[in-house]
Amino acid sequence: MNTAHISGRRAARIGRPDETTGTQDGMGGLPGEGRFAGPEAGPCPDASGTDGAAADQVVSGEGQRVGLVTSDSALRELVAGICASAGASLRVAAADTSLRGIDIQLCDVQALADGRVPHGRSGREVVLLGRAEDTGLWDAAALLGGCPVAVLPEAESWLADRLAPRPAPGEGSPAVVIGVAGAVGGIGTSTLACWLAADAAARGVQSVLVDGDPDACGLDLLLGLESLEALRWPDLYGSKGVLRPEQLWPLLPGHAETANLRWLSWGRDLPSQDQVPGNAVVTALRGAVEAVVVDLGRIRAGGTVLANQCDIVVVAMPRTVRGVLAAHRATSLLGSTPVEYVLCGVDVADVDGALVAETLGREPVGHLRFDGRVPEATEIGRLLDRGARRRHARAVGRMWDELNDIVRSAAAGAREGEHS
Repeated sequence: MNTAHISGRRAARIGRPDETTGTQDGMGGLPGEGRFAGPEAGPCPDASGTDGAAADQVVSGEGQRVGLVTSDSALRELVAGICASAGASLRVAAADTSLRGIDIQLCDVQALADGRVPHGRSGREVVLLGRAEDTGLWDAAALLGGCPVAVLPEAESWLADRLAPRPAPGEGSPAVVIGVAGAVGGIGTSTLACWLAADAAARGVQSVLVDGDPDACGLDLLLGLESLEALRWPDLYGSKGVLRPEQLWPLLPGHAETANLRWLSWGRDLPSQDQVPGNAVVTALRGAVEAVVVDLGRIRAGGTVLANQCDIVVVAMPRTVRGVLAAHRATSLLGSTPVEYVLCGVDVADVDGALVAETLGREPVGHLRFDGRVPEATEIGRLLDRGARRRHARAVGRMWDELNDIVRSAAAGAREGEHS
């Protein structure tokens, strides 16, 4: 499989200044009192170092227009590579006054210390660049109005994401990203995720089913596609920067019997979840399809990275008191991510929608009834066939409609809030 165009990825180190003092490493005093030092400034052959120098077009791209203020040739080369991977254009100048018509401005601490970048907030987005050995980065960022800081080269991936193309207001509609999580194990989380993705695909919606549970040995087993040579999570180990939709989408395998459905699964090898660009993958899929369903598995402390990328998470819980309590705990672990609930299995404890609403604050969006033939269907890779039966298809279809309405309504409300 040719994934050479997906380059290696490093872990990001990003941050913002302290909201009160803007200090770093516990240093006291007011920000900007000459306590930050940038890298050694190297000669930049295309910039004169004067305010009147013209900006040099270093990278051409169709994405965001990026301006860099620096005299450090090594930094210039590094940022040029990041912009190229993100599809952004880059202009480099020795002073802020030479940059016009840009979307994002980058600068290093030396340019700020030398007065080549004015203090205070500007009318454009600003990111301060630094290296691990630089001191007082947060103080310097405070002088720029509290802008983000990218410590390079560790934050290459984060910066590439920041510079990636953004849709213009009103341009298209990004994918709905729905996570499916289990309040307890074995409740049917993967089953529900597969059926939701298949339901969307059956409506003609371009959909992707994403395996977000590396310990479950692969969603491809449930689809009967474990022998298919295809892109899986381990193939993305070490990738960095932005994964552009037009790069990722053609690599994802499809399902021969379900049009409009593609998938990304873990395999059977010992997983190394920290090495895969989960956030970058979900971001890319938002721009490639109309619906993304992520099987998150059972929610555990520290295991909600992909959940944070979802527009909404459906927590599947058994119809028991223990299940309701476990769902309450899962909701707490998910933090600010919007949550809805689905009751699954046999009702053995008189747990109904009213009890869920009383305990968790809202009625469940649906019920997934017990089906004794689902385990067999999963074993032989025919889970989607079982979900297509009328009883399940109707229940899952109603869930999809409600979840989609919730997400779209929330997005519309957010846009109205931005314009008010």
